[in-house]
Parts: sequence; structure tokens; C-alpha cells
Amino acid sequence: MAFLTFAGSDREESVNWLAASMVSTAVSGLGHEVESQRLETLNLPLYSQVTEQSTGYPSSLRDFRCSVQKADGLIIGCPEFNGLITPLLLNTLTWLTRSDQGAPDLSAFRVKPVLICSSSPGGLGGIRAAAELANYLRGIGAIVFPEFFIVPQAFSVFSEPNLASDHPLTVRANEIALAFTELAKKV
Repeated sequence: MAFLTFAGSDREESVNWLAASMVSTAVSGLGHEVESQRLETLNLPLYSQVTEQSTGYPSSLRDFRCSVQKADGLIIGCPEFNGLITPLLLNTLTWLTRSDQGAPDLSAFRVKPVLICSSSPGGLGGIRAAAELANYLRGIGAIVFPEFFIVPQAFSVFSEPNLASDHPLTVRANEIALAFTELAKKV
């Protein structure tokens, strides 16, 4: 099976990329392919119908949308910005719900298994943004895995050079990866 991972952060050292990478590594360890995409490299304009009508569908999005459609499941790193999902993530998802003819098209997400990973330096680990993203994804037809991979206190957790295989977070990433891939197989 093939999975696609991306995160709504453009920071090189994003703790949400690290969280999504932990699960992606566990999914790869189960023998599945995992492709990753940095959203900032797409250079998407802020979505509006005026922009869509005047400049058309961003050419940088065509291949990424195809990858989303072909993937057996998505692993999304969801940063929290003032309790909400980031503008980068929301803007990308909005563009992905449009066809290259400028019409609504939710087919890339219809019955698509999605695992949400969220991390923050605080004690909640980005749970508010993860819940918001889950609600958004359900609204566009995705099957959101019922458990999030949440990493609170991320700066201290990820400051460890390598999380040992018996570290509780690594164990949790492996458990979620197994359950998520099993769900994707059923879909």
C-alpha cells in the first residue's frame, strides 16, 4: 500500500513534521510505501474564487492532487495556530477541493483514510487543531482515523537525540501505524 504524508508547517524543524514522520516511519516499517510533500514548495496563492478565475488552477498542485487521489491513506501533521489549523494547511486543503476546471471536486478525499498527527510545546499537544481538522476532513468525505497521534511537550520530547524503540511515544506510533494501515486495507 502507498501512503502520502504532509504537514501544515513550513518550518524546517517543525515538531508536527517530526510527529508525522514518526508515524510514517512506523508505516514504512510495516512494508508500505510513504511519500512526503512539503506544502510550502507548492507556492499556492491564497484561495479565492477571484484568484481561481483570474489565474486558474495552480500548475504546482496538479501532481500533488494526483498523489492525494492515488494514496491509500494520508498522514497529516497538523500544527496548531491560536487553537486552529494553520493557514498553510487550510489553504492547501481548500485548493485540493477544487477541480482544475474551477468547480467543487471532493473526489480526492472521498472515503480516503486520514491519520492526524499533532504536536505542540504545550500540554495539549495541538488537540484543538487536530479536532478542527478532523471535522473539516469528515465534511469533505474523508474517513478520519478515530485516534490522533498527539505529542504534547514536543520541544522536550523531540530534544532526545533518538527515541528508543521502547520509548512510549515510539510504541504508540507503532500501534497507531498498524491500526491505521489495517483500516486503509479495509477501505
